[in-house]
Amino acid sequence: MKIICKKSELLEVFGIVNSVIPTRSTIPELQNIKLQTQDEKLLLIGTDLEVGIKAEIKAEIKEKGSSLIPTQRLGTIIRETSDENIRIETTNSIVHLITCDGDYKIVGADPADYPDFPEFDAKKAIDIDAKGLKEMIHKTIFAVSNEITRYALTGLLVEIKKKEIRIVGSDGKRLAFIKRHSEQSISQDKKVIVPAKGMNLLERILKDDHRLKMIIDDTQVKFSILPAKEKYPETVIFSRLVEGSFPDYENIIPTDCDKKLDIKNEELYAALRRVTVVTTDKFKATKLSFKDNKIILMSRTQDVGEAKVELDTKYTGEPVEIVFNPDFFIDILRVLGEGTFNRAKRQNFTGSIQTGKRLSLSRNADDD
Repeated sequence: MKIICKKSELLEVFGIVNSVIPTRSTIPELQNIKLQTQDEKLLLIGTDLEVGIKAEIKAEIKEKGSSLIPTQRLGTIIRETSDENIRIETTNSIVHLITCDGDYKIVGADPADYPDFPEFDAKKAIDIDAKGLKEMIHKTIFAVSNEITRYALTGLLVEIKKKEIRIVGSDGKRLAFIKRHSEQSISQDKKVIVPAKGMNLLERILKDDHRLKMIIDDTQVKFSILPAKEKYPETVIFSRLVEGSFPDYENIIPTDCDKKLDIKNEELYAALRRVTVVTTDKFKATKLSFKDNKIILMSRTQDVGEAKVELDTKYTGEPVEIVFNPDFFIDILRVLGEGTFNRAKRQNFTGSIQTGKRLSLSRNADDD
């Protein structure tokens, strides 16, 4: 293989592909990045067997071929060189990188030993709104469980119907649910659990104007990402599905709330941040008191101190007090008020409280 490519393009794509490559593995080949020529493009491929990515950049192809090169060494070279053009040549297992300020020969591995990357058959794919999906992931991924023992909760539940897409995340203590109207060309409804790592990677890559296609198989989900108007460069992601049954989330979402409040997102967010200054990692508890169109937030920790903040709000219902981990509120308000999808200072959220003291928060929007 002999190619010449731009440093800036190579470095950008390398950073994305490198995010899925394991730092440790019982399979040494997985700690390499695969370089492969295709037409007038260079493919960069990485996987940890659970999640994989294949991304393209434009390149001048002198001689076709493929190679495996240790990821850390390749990354250091392309980050530190001042040359905008990088020449890569391979002979057997030796990868030769040539720049204006350096000449490097790296011992790689046999690309034949690298796992095959799944094919993406566009004929079997359905079109997905990239901007909408990115927002949905952003607003639910924070609730996914990090506990391996709760395997079915370590991913996002994705439900696709003919006129609706739903994404749900939960760690058993909290649940985030979002739905969007969407016309899908599918013969039957789909319901799968996608690992958080794969969804985080997808959110990182997606841009509002991307064209996104998706294929759901029995054991994996695949995404094809393309620029708005061009045929390439294309990025393909695959992720193995999480086995197990996701809890019946529809029965968890409150429907008979008898107490309602309406408050500005940023006001409650700031108030919670202030009262948590007296909490500790071992003791995180904040009392919320709702009465007379006010919310009173209080935290108290022995040997640390106490804090109290009052906010005016629109509240209907009998007075009630609840004690919660404030981080649960802060995480929700953060995703409602940050990013490119929300303008928190012009938004309110609605909270509903059941008589059993379960709290439900939602943004004031028709489809959330």
